[in-house]
This record gives sequence, C-alpha cells and structure tokens, in this order.
Amino acid sequence: MDANTTHSDVESTVSSLSLDAKVGQLFVAGFDGTAPTAEIEALVAERHLGSVIYFSRNVESPAQLRTLSRTLQGFVPDGGPPLLVSIDQEGGRVARLSWGTQQPSAMAFGAADDPELAVRAGRAVGRELRSLGIDVDLAPVLDVNNNPDNPVIGVRSFGERPETVAELGTAFADGLQDANVVACGKHFPGHGDTAIDSHRDLPVIDHDRDRLDRVELRPFRRAVDAGIGAVMTTHVAFPTIAADAERPATLSPRVVTGLLREELGFDGLVFTDCMEMDAIADGVGTVEGCVQAVEAGCDQICVSHTPEKQRAAIDAVVAAVESGRISESRIDESVRRVLRAKRAYGAGTVGDEAESEAAASDCRAVARSVAERAVTLVRDDGDALPLPREPVSVYEFDATRSSLAEERRDDSGALAAALSDAGATVDATVLDPGETPEFAASDAPTVVRTSDAAADPEQAAAVRDLLAADASAVVVATRNPYDLAEFPDVETYLTTYDATPPSLAAVAEVLVGDREPTGRLPVTMPDER
Repeated sequence: MDANTTHSDVESTVSSLSLDAKVGQLFVAGFDGTAPTAEIEALVAERHLGSVIYFSRNVESPAQLRTLSRTLQGFVPDGGPPLLVSIDQEGGRVARLSWGTQQPSAMAFGAADDPELAVRAGRAVGRELRSLGIDVDLAPVLDVNNNPDNPVIGVRSFGERPETVAELGTAFADGLQDANVVACGKHFPGHGDTAIDSHRDLPVIDHDRDRLDRVELRPFRRAVDAGIGAVMTTHVAFPTIAADAERPATLSPRVVTGLLREELGFDGLVFTDCMEMDAIADGVGTVEGCVQAVEAGCDQICVSHTPEKQRAAIDAVVAAVESGRISESRIDESVRRVLRAKRAYGAGTVGDEAESEAAASDCRAVARSVAERAVTLVRDDGDALPLPREPVSVYEFDATRSSLAEERRDDSGALAAALSDAGATVDATVLDPGETPEFAASDAPTVVRTSDAAADPEQAAAVRDLLAADASAVVVATRNPYDLAEFPDVETYLTTYDATPPSLAAVAEVLVGDREPTGRLPVTMPDER
C-alpha cells in the first residue's frame, strides 16, 4: 500500500468522523458468551466501538470463532472503520483458544533459547489468529521475571536475563507480524520485579533509572527498535519515572508520552491493560482512569467486562473533550494510529476452514518442537533416570489459578496419561488442594508433579512428606520452576514451565529414557541466589 495514499486516506477518514465516532475508536470492549450480546452490538453499531477483545468465554471452536468475527464486523456502520479484534494468546496457561494449539509458556522458549524457533512459533500463532479474524495478539510478554515471588508473570516471561527476553520476545513478535497480526509487547515499563498482582492491588517498582534502563526497559527498547506494532502499559507505579508512588504507569504522561513515545520513539498503538483491574478500579476508578489513560497518551483503552462501565467510560472521554479537558487534536492522534494499524494489518478479514486447519496443524508441530527442546533436568543426583517402565507411582496436584490472567483448564492426571502413552505402567493419584495423604515407601519408582508449590504451602508440605517417605522420588515442576526452593534437597528435579500436552509428552519421554533433556534454566533458583 502506498504510504502517501494511506496517509491521505487516514486523514480523510479522521476528518469525516464525528467526535463520538473518534472516541469510540479508542476503546476495546469484551463481552460474555460465544455469540454477540445486545450490549456489544450496540457499542459497535451505535457508539462506534473500535475494538473488541476475546477471552476463553467467547471461544468454542474455530468455526464458531470465525462466525463470531464475521458477525461482529457486520455490526460496523456502513463506511466505518472495521473492528480491531484482539486476544491474549501468549502460550502456556495464558492462551484463550481451547483446542490445544497453544504454544508452551514463554519461559519454555527461554529454556530452549532459540530465536529462530521463537520466530517460527510467532508466525504459526499469527497464521492461526489471522484465519480466525483476529488482528492483535496481546503478546509477547517482555517483562524480565527476576522476582521468584511474582504471582502474575512467572513463566509468562522468557526469563530473568534482559537480553534473552529482548531477543526471544522480539523474535516472537517478528513472527506474528510476518503473519500480518499485530504483536503487542507487555507490560510496559515492566511487571517482572513485583510480588503483587496488579489484578488485585497496585504494585510499586522504585528502582532508579539506571537499573530500569539495564533491566526492565531493555526488552521494550529492542522490540520498539525492531518495529513492534503495539505496546501494553502496566498498572504498576514507577515513582522514579512518574514522580508519584500512587500513579500507575498507564495513567502517567511521563511514562506513556515522555518515556515510551518521546524517549523510546514508539509511534505504534499503546494499549492499556484492563481498566477494571483492581489497581485502577480501587484507585481513581475505572471510568476516571479511562479519561486519565487518554490524557497520558494511550490509544486503545481496554474495558474488558462490564457493559455499564464501557458505556460510561466512552461518555466520560467525550465529555472531557467537550469540556476542554482533553483536546480533540489529542483524540485525533490516537485515531490516526488506530486507523493506520487497521489498514496495515488488514483488519476485518477472516479466513476459511482450510486456512484454520493448516495453521492449527502448524501450531501443534511448532509447539512439539519447543516443548522437546525446553524440558530441563535441573538435577539427578541419585541417578534415578531413566525410570523403568514397570509400575510407576505418579502423584499429581489439582492445579488452581495463580492469577486471574490464567486459564483454569482441567489437566488432572495429565502427566500419568503422558507416561502411559510413553509406555510406562502407571499407578496414578490426583491430590486435591489441601489434601495430605499418608505416603509409604514403595519398591516402585515415584514421580510427583507439582503445580506452583512455591505459592501453595499445603502442596509444598505434602511433597515434603512424600520425599520423607521416599527420598528417591522424582519431582517434575509443571508450572513454576521455583518450586525447588520448597524442597531444596530433592535428588531428581525436572521442570517443563507449563502443563501443555506437548510439554507433558516431552517430559514423559525424558523420564522413561526416550529423549535427552536439553533445556537450560532461564532463571536462577532461589537457593542459589
């Protein structure tokens, strides 16, 4: 597309839009169900909503999602800009598509440490999303996870080393954009070094600017320089930048306009994280927060859940312009960026069944490659591996959500099933949260699969009881590699960084000796710090 023609067309569209239509283009709304609600239809048709976001509540099947995308685009008023459709398809436990095409977690990519593999994965994910009518992947996570107690980032990060996060995150983003899907790096300027989930409260990161430049900002700077299409702000306070310990980055002109726009030179789309999260809702409030986010320089204001708050927020921004609090020229700046992105990435297009099936097949193949490269044998001091294929006792913990960002998918007994598929005879036990069974030593080898034991004292205590009964038990951490800190004397410890089917299949093959583990820890274990 000719740049001059694009510029002319965008300017012509901006000048033709009413104030209400312009403000509508700045908002991203979510809705309930696998078919459009009356509320979302009205927002698109009457309030000129610019963007929608899909969650797992909207997803049933590829065919259903393609139909949903087409139906939503059909609500756009004649001649209006198409909707920009976004989704969180990071991989691991933050993946909204329900048919098993998600990639392993970002930290699994960190363990594999292959930028070319990250490009392939991003391209495969992008092809699938594009076929479903989805224009924006709210990924990759560019946070540097250097705090083992972080309850919301963890394995969503590529690791603790800024250069690794920068290289792999940019590679994944390049792959997405090769497939004509906007990549959105998050959570600017960094949510890695927190022990609080911004879904529930306002974290504060008070590092000085030199430290922020060396660690938190490095992946974002790399991604911006490489041409990433979008960046999402975080609801974390950075007093050394914003000069205010109670102002989330999302609401700070110093962070969004001063640092991201002017200093880093970013002119793509700036998304907010959801404005209904407690860090905003319990502070200035969702509606006022949306006004302040526009003032700060954000382009896409996400109100993911509540129709009443979505309408009220749009009304509040319109009123702020009409009162003179926000200039219309400030609105126009964001509308131009939104329209440029829609034109550049072909918003409004939806693929067909053949495209979806081919893309899904590619996603599964790449996911297998990543998983096989990522499985990490942290230690095998007792030479327990490989396990005999005779009866193996497997204990697994029923997984809960560590954060509201995660999906709650039932993978009870999944490691036992993977071991059975790998040819082992398995005696399987799934333990409910809080359950403390009696363990007895057995002649059969024992495998225990943990699921964020580092954040679950009862689970950690149960594992310690099991190890006291059977010191040779093998521990497989399938969500949080930092679980090792809860039982540092365990002799054999592996980690997969997630419980996706490819990751469990790969670790099962390692356990029975059919595959050599090649992953390397992208984080430092707490007992080694």
